Amino acid sequence: MARREEVKDVYPGGHEVLDPYRWLEDPDSEETVKWVEAQNERTNAFLNTLPNREVLKKKLTEKYNYAKTGSTFKRGKGEYLRYYYYKNDGLQNQYVLMMQAGLDSPAEEFFDPNLLSSDGTKSIGANAFSDSGRYWAHGISASGSDWQTIFVREITSKQNTEDKIEWVKFSGISWVKDDSGFFYSRYPEPKSLQSVEDNVEGNDLKRGSETDSNVEMSVYFHKLGTKQSEDVLIFKPSENPKWLPRASMSDDGKYLIISISESTAPVNRVYIGQVDQILSGTWDDSKFMRLIDNFDAGYDYVTNTESKFYFRTNKDADLQPRYKVICIDIQDAKEEKWADILEHKEEVLNDVLCVGEKYLVVCYMNHAQETLSLFKLADGSLVQQIQLPDVGSVGSLSGKREHMEFFYSFVGFVHPGVKFRFDLETMQSHKLREDIVSNHRPEDFETKQVFYESKDGTKIPMFIVGKKGQEHSGNTCTLLYGYGGFSISITPSFNPFRTVFINHFNALLCVANIRGGGEYGEDWHEAGCNNNGKPGKLNKQRGFDDFQAAAEYLIQQGYTCPAKIAINGGSNGGLLVGACVNQRPDLFAAAIPQVGVMDMLRFHKFTIGYAWCSDYGCSENSEEEFKALYAISPLHNIKPRDDVQYPAVLVTTADHDDRVVPLHSFKYAAQLQYAFEGNSKQTRPLLIRIETKSGHGAGKPTAKVIEEVADIYAFIGSITGTEFSD
Repeated sequence: MARREEVKDVYPGGHEVLDPYRWLEDPDSEETVKWVEAQNERTNAFLNTLPNREVLKKKLTEKYNYAKTGSTFKRGKGEYLRYYYYKNDGLQNQYVLMMQAGLDSPAEEFFDPNLLSSDGTKSIGANAFSDSGRYWAHGISASGSDWQTIFVREITSKQNTEDKIEWVKFSGISWVKDDSGFFYSRYPEPKSLQSVEDNVEGNDLKRGSETDSNVEMSVYFHKLGTKQSEDVLIFKPSENPKWLPRASMSDDGKYLIISISESTAPVNRVYIGQVDQILSGTWDDSKFMRLIDNFDAGYDYVTNTESKFYFRTNKDADLQPRYKVICIDIQDAKEEKWADILEHKEEVLNDVLCVGEKYLVVCYMNHAQETLSLFKLADGSLVQQIQLPDVGSVGSLSGKREHMEFFYSFVGFVHPGVKFRFDLETMQSHKLREDIVSNHRPEDFETKQVFYESKDGTKIPMFIVGKKGQEHSGNTCTLLYGYGGFSISITPSFNPFRTVFINHFNALLCVANIRGGGEYGEDWHEAGCNNNGKPGKLNKQRGFDDFQAAAEYLIQQGYTCPAKIAINGGSNGGLLVGACVNQRPDLFAAAIPQVGVMDMLRFHKFTIGYAWCSDYGCSENSEEEFKALYAISPLHNIKPRDDVQYPAVLVTTADHDDRVVPLHSFKYAAQLQYAFEGNSKQTRPLLIRIETKSGHGAGKPTAKVIEEVADIYAFIGSITGTEFSD
């Protein structure tokens, strides 16, 4: 049992809160390291007893062993023009970047990140080709950390230059037109690592395990062939060190666009400067044109024609929450002169690209299902609706204004993925590739969408995926998944592991599109978040109500029962699972909160956590916000009940998760085990699984993914008493 200490914090209103596991916030202390080792031993001892763990791992490995490809994208000009796509031959830990001279030419390997480490823990992050296509700047992440180191590769020699840029996180890469260099964003080196020897090429990587708050992100210009110490500071947000500035180039290469966020909320400022002046040597950031100088709405650059700039925006979100495309002439930028190009609709405008000089290709979403359409840039008139194979999602939309073609993919819950090219000369789509999974037939499955009532009567959409023709008598093993945060939409996507779960456990996968996400635009998001702590708009509990109502609906409709329901979510979804376990332990048999935000009183103190206050609020701002956060915090609401035991809990986290740092899961698991110590009614296990050399999820090696999923599915099968059928 973890040691408890006397640590007390005082919050607005004089509220005192104990924090007995504060010592677990230090990831490098000897005591924390020993606790992690002991917890993993305890968890593995239980998992090793599960009869289906190894056979599940074998089935998952077999199912995942097929060639997977991403959507094609076209880069470069003249002798350097190439087509690219990512490919995994089957069980490679990381996807390989493939290159083609033409669409009918054989593909060759351009960059294989699997060669960077023996265990597959180095992955590709942000990356961009230069305008000519000769150079490729690419970030490399180690052990799943958000930190990236940028290198530059020449495409014909496939060799890296001597350029190397460190301490990059949450950044894009934007080349100037003449290939001489690029803009990027970076942070100062964290104070806790300044005295630590950090071998980037070796295995003992410290960066990513620290918890320092990330502040003072700034935009720099790197000239190719020079040292990072010579990079030129272009923009530093002196008004607030927590602002997040990111740079992008206009399509014509004449303008640098700085998009500044203050949080994860879909709102930003937009500053614009002329590139030739910025690189003249006499620039300072006071010379930027402050086109948008507030955080009232979001503005995503689409394209520009000389001084006319086009943006996707949620301006006036209270009336028009589902996005539109507008045009602003920066030579006369008065708001009354702004023009709507694509007007606000009932569908959510998810994504938009300018292609073929005069077209906009637009991905709309309706009830969490996506469509694709082509419009004229000049007046927004519809040119064509593009037929998709089935109900599902559009993935990897890619194209450039100067090209007469664009690329996209289609996926669904049971459709592995089809990659298409759209020809703007003939106005037709052509299939390029299709992922084929052995012994998988989409027609053997059934996906349906239902709409159920939440606690306050709001209709919530939910996808239910299972075997076609399967009968349910109230005892079907059911995996209920949710997220509900940060305006992120959960649309149909293919995961071969889920088909294994459905097939071999005769189970259901249910995905609830709860409030807090972006499925119906910004009003849906605001209806399920705490809205930066605004009085009267502390709505985070609604998403939890929606999720619990999903389980109740599945029970009432005869699909399943509490003894057969497992709930799962990651990150913000981990918070969702933790909160729902505390509030309705009677509804679920098993819970798997992955890399969750569990300490809602202190999340803002670590790495990028302060940026989440737009969704959560902050416990230190006011008594109202403190009370709202304390009421939902998974860590602070673990309370054994006399009438029902808690679900079995398998917490998962990782030592290099520098997004939601593992201390959240550490403290939650310690408190969970303490609360039920000696409780004879609690027969279900309360465990934590801590992955090493891994992060929040992005870039996790295939081998580690399969191990984790096998453990989770074996855990669910055992707890729900569901027989594994071969």
